[in-house]
Amino acid sequence: MARYALIVGIETYNSQYLQDLSKSVNDAKDFAQILQDYGNCPRNHITLLSGQVTGDELIQSLKTFLSEQAKNKDAIIYFSGHGVLEKQQDPLTDEVSQKGYLAASDCQLSKKGTDWAVKDNAIPLESITKLINNTELSSLIVIIDACHGGALIQEINTSFTIFQNNTTYYFIAACQAYEQSWARKSKRHSEFTGALLEALSQDQADDDGIVTIGQAFDQASKRLETGRQEPTFMGKGSRLPLVKYSVTSLLKTVSKSAQIPNDDLGILQPYLEQIDRPILTWAMMEGVSAYALNHWLALDESLSIDSFLTVIQEQFSQKPDGTSSLISVLHILSCHPKIAPELQDQFKGWLNSRNYSGYGNNGDDNKEILNACLLVVIQQQHPHDPLHLTTHLQLADKAPIPILLKPDSRSPYQSHPDNSAIITCQVSADETLEEKISHYLKDLLKQCGNIYLRGSPKTYNLVIELFLPFDYLAESVDLWLIPRLPRRKRQLGREYRVIVRSYERLFDAYYADKLEGVWKLMKIFKEDSLPTRIKRIEQEESYCYYGLEQELTEQQTIGLSCFLPESDVEREDLFFALYETGVPLALWLRSRDLENDNMSHFDHLLCAKCLLDHNHLIDQLWLKRKAAYGSSNPQKQWGYHVAMLLDNPERNPPLNPLRFGQ
Repeated sequence: MARYALIVGIETYNSQYLQDLSKSVNDAKDFAQILQDYGNCPRNHITLLSGQVTGDELIQSLKTFLSEQAKNKDAIIYFSGHGVLEKQQDPLTDEVSQKGYLAASDCQLSKKGTDWAVKDNAIPLESITKLINNTELSSLIVIIDACHGGALIQEINTSFTIFQNNTTYYFIAACQAYEQSWARKSKRHSEFTGALLEALSQDQADDDGIVTIGQAFDQASKRLETGRQEPTFMGKGSRLPLVKYSVTSLLKTVSKSAQIPNDDLGILQPYLEQIDRPILTWAMMEGVSAYALNHWLALDESLSIDSFLTVIQEQFSQKPDGTSSLISVLHILSCHPKIAPELQDQFKGWLNSRNYSGYGNNGDDNKEILNACLLVVIQQQHPHDPLHLTTHLQLADKAPIPILLKPDSRSPYQSHPDNSAIITCQVSADETLEEKISHYLKDLLKQCGNIYLRGSPKTYNLVIELFLPFDYLAESVDLWLIPRLPRRKRQLGREYRVIVRSYERLFDAYYADKLEGVWKLMKIFKEDSLPTRIKRIEQEESYCYYGLEQELTEQQTIGLSCFLPESDVEREDLFFALYETGVPLALWLRSRDLENDNMSHFDHLLCAKCLLDHNHLIDQLWLKRKAAYGSSNPQKQWGYHVAMLLDNPERNPPLNPLRFGQ
């Protein structure tokens, strides 16, 4: 029996509080296409609403679809757009409840502090569940790719009665009720729908050519490794295929199985021995996973080809799509520009002779420069407690990669006894944070360059983001001296792009929510208005930082610039105000005694272009630091004394450190 589908992708919104969504139309159209091609859903059975969709249109379409078009039939509802979570407080008991909505293009909101109130043209999830309760269907799949979509699952838990009948129902939300659903500028789809479409690809089909709704959810969830959103699922009933491919057209054949015969491995090994190890580690990271690479490092620090073949054939023989990890690595090597052409030809010939051509992905996204961020988290529970250090590397828009660093007996730091992903070191009363961290950073940068980045086919820009506890936020991290050669040290900010991040806004949900609220608000403002949202107090001779929090709140500030206060109390007031208001950006100068203390430097960094593109802002800051170091008297230059805190909630490491080798 053919299916019916209602597909909604809302792009444009009229409310000042809801920004337009650039991915929703692509999400809806591409999902509709895969249903038409492989989901037993003819074109005339699909109702597609995209772009501008009013509340009246959405309500009428839902009613017509459920009560008429899909009555007693198999049905699918898909929504990509804004979700809104409204908090309601009982005036008698003061209990706070939450109500989820799907926002139409003409949705109108008001704001009470940091909370939203829905005025018009948003569909309560509670009403959708009631409508489904009163509808007779053969089966139903509901997929919500919207912020707070998990509220639908909560409504089902409390109000659904249909689970008492024999109908098959499946409900999927892109995130939990308290989370946002994310998208990246560089991608065609939102993160969840992109992962879902990949999970519905031909490679994921079983031996019968089927991808069930449960299998698709499992695979999509695995692809969302950033930790920023956690899809949620509820269902009951029979195994329900979402797509089905012709078995004769499946790419999975015996010749492409995960295990490569030993004779073929013997032929490959001499050629693999000729590959520089950084290139091979890169190919393993890109072709298989960072976890496979870290497992190899944990097993064999010398990175021998024997251990490589052991790991890739025994522990990580298959990728999540069931294809061969080794073949994926060989495809990357066959196209890598840092490998001699004659060696590339050897790999291509081996692949072609065994019918592996056109199989795999070399990972090339046609960008000349790779943006790389080193996310270093420094944790200390109490003063003088040991420091706990974890580091992840984020390449472009991919999930952060945990960095494995093995200390030796001479290192001033050691691996945590319970988890080698964590480095510990004790800070004595007479030691500075710089003295304890500098050796770790030196070894970390060497390991990161040699193992994780040096083999990249592209040049890369490396940004070091140091997540510091509250008491260390004023540390001049860019001036920390890092050992380079024997008896030679260089300032960290002279060699790398360095910014400060706040540890508490990563791990404390209260401050993380405040930060995300302002970050979301910042995206609503028009580009030319962004500089007007900066609080500028660098020109004032004296300022009362005690009242800063109130000013930042009243002015809907997204950033500030200032001279770093001299007293500890004022510094604490400054950073506390940033935490409490959620302001993500702060620039400060550590000295007033400068030769070029022209405030135009601040204006240059706080222009609309830099505030819209934070990678550009970081680059411009680094250029000013380089200019200072290139002068005859760096310590008198503006760029030598400028520091920046920039908390980007879209670029965070996982909250729970992984355990290497497991």
